Amino acid sequence: MAMSNVQPLLLLVASLFFLPALHGAIDFEYCGKNGNDYGTVNRIEISRNPSVGPEESSSLTIYVYGSASKNITVGTLVYVTFKDGEFTGLLKTYNLCDVSACNTEAEIEAGTNFVLTLPEVLYVGFDEELKYSVSLRQKYVDEPIINMCVDFKLPTSSASTLVSA
Repeated sequence: MAMSNVQPLLLLVASLFFLPALHGAIDFEYCGKNGNDYGTVNRIEISRNPSVGPEESSSLTIYVYGSASKNITVGTLVYVTFKDGEFTGLLKTYNLCDVSACNTEAEIEAGTNFVLTLPEVLYVGFDEELKYSVSLRQKYVDEPIINMCVDFKLPTSSASTLVSA
């Protein structure tokens, strides 16, 4: 009888070790020398949202987990783009406080962890050369200043949630 109680516990412990590997890692890299001025990105998770109807495209929800080294202020926009060779296309733009937990001054304070939840990003398909990019940019400037930027490719995995570490 004691053995039957141990088996489910062993299965639970084993699943905790092997489940992350089943999702597939999303490797990401900073976009340039100034790609992480505001802090560090720790991981990226992606959920694929299935099509609602036959004529509608499927979409992604992208979760960017990180820690802020400087205040990320009001007026910061979050851009999601894709790059295919030399072509770059804008997929979605968000105001910072619409996709994160901003404090009363409408900013993410230095020294805190953050999550950017980016819903309804158009899934443009899988291509070996295709990269997605998430960047934080200052809003009210003539030439956009990119304060944080990461590039990543979607894995070919069919898992509904994809995770990077």
